[in-house]
Amino acid sequence: MPIQLQTSFVSKQPAMMAPHMGGRSRTVSWFGIISIFVFLAAAALAGAVFFYQRYLVGEIAGMDAKLVETRRSFEPEFVDVAERLNRRILSAKALLSAHRSLSPLFDLLEKKTLTSVRFQNFSFSAEKEGVTLLSMTGQAKSFNAVALQSDIFGEEHYFKNPVFSNFNLNEQGDVLFQFKAEIDPGLLGYSEHMTSASQEGGARATTSVESFE
Repeated sequence: MPIQLQTSFVSKQPAMMAPHMGGRSRTVSWFGIISIFVFLAAAALAGAVFFYQRYLVGEIAGMDAKLVETRRSFEPEFVDVAERLNRRILSAKALLSAHRSLSPLFDLLEKKTLTSVRFQNFSFSAEKEGVTLLSMTGQAKSFNAVALQSDIFGEEHYFKNPVFSNFNLNEQGDVLFQFKAEIDPGLLGYSEHMTSASQEGGARATTSVESFE
């Protein structure tokens, strides 16, 4: 009779357990929650910006409407009077700015002319491009007085390109001459006032040369 053997194998080693996946799943879960939170926050911020822009647009439209109503509330007659008055004011300002006054020029000549020098035959003309030309004949006690007067006028910033020329002697021995210079427009402006004359060149009537007086 054949012998039948029944064999079975029982592993003596402990069964290997599947790796634990709990830590990784928790990491993925936290990442998803944070992503959702960031998305919701961005969506809320975008919505707030959108509605705030709509609010500002509405406010601006409301202010424009109020401004139009306020303008319409003015009486047409008052608006016409205000416009006419404004035109008159602008015209007056234009006239004042264009007007020329010779008083500041005479004051300057009085302060800057030596007592040993006197001017005659005053000539004043407006040239092209806004240039104003002053021309005078003068008389001095000596050439030294003319030279000193030339230095004083040369240092005066209201006189541009001052020139003394055509020197002659009269019967009394006085020096005759001609003076020309361009005048700074700022000196002749009616709306402008000369607060002080330039102190460069010395004070008027203080000189060692002989006086006409």
